[in-house]
Amino acid sequence: MKRIALSLIFLLTLTAAAAAQDKPKTEGANGPKADAKAAMPKVDEILDRNIKALGGREAIEKMTSRTAKGSIELEGMGMSGTVETFAKAPNKNAVVITLSGFGTVNNVFDGTNGWSADPMSGLRELSGSELSTLKRDSDFFGPLNLKKNYAKLEVKGKEKVGSSDAWVIEATPAEGSPEKLYFDAESGLLIRHDAERDSPQGKMTIEIYTSDYKEVDGVKVAHSIRQVTPAFTISIKITEMKHNVAIEDSRFGKPSPQ
Repeated sequence: MKRIALSLIFLLTLTAAAAAQDKPKTEGANGPKADAKAAMPKVDEILDRNIKALGGREAIEKMTSRTAKGSIELEGMGMSGTVETFAKAPNKNAVVITLSGFGTVNNVFDGTNGWSADPMSGLRELSGSELSTLKRDSDFFGPLNLKKNYAKLEVKGKEKVGSSDAWVIEATPAEGSPEKLYFDAESGLLIRHDAERDSPQGKMTIEIYTSDYKEVDGVKVAHSIRQVTPAFTISIKITEMKHNVAIEDSRFGKPSPQ
């Protein structure tokens, strides 16, 4: 189980995450869902509302880099530690996780190539759908580029995420399985992201909950992230975040073997 958990840690995306919430509940055909379907917003309306809720396109485009620090816990597995992330426009990203009793996990995308390194699996160069996913998740302006990063977006209806109503968009990438994006119907913010991810141990479903959005330099970013899979749960709490800081390109180079 630990091998699977650690191989998926690179999926961390600090543009979203959340405290534990209930799984979506779908109403009956003649219930609220039927009424919502008749008044469903268009994809562009949901995406535009999300951009506005985050601070607006102009504010987002002013950002050139982001660094963050926080804590990470693998619930029920007795593992915890620290997480540090580095992101640089347009699409460079690096995640460094240090787990007590285990060591350091590095996951890097340099804009073209991606790697994952940890003491258990060693250094791996990513390819195929793993690389495609990492490239998509590393888009610094991801909320602005959803129509670019997914071949098809379709509104599927309104569902419950915990106590919140959320508009659900099915997002189909050019390579890989369809994903689901849940946007809070009241705030417009992304509060859940369901996907199927490839790993060295095979495919695994993952639910990423995002919450505790805080404004940092005019842009709202989730500071609480919770990733739920059938085998384990990862919780991340961001304690420090900075924008437009200098990050050397060497930070996004190929990691050293573990």
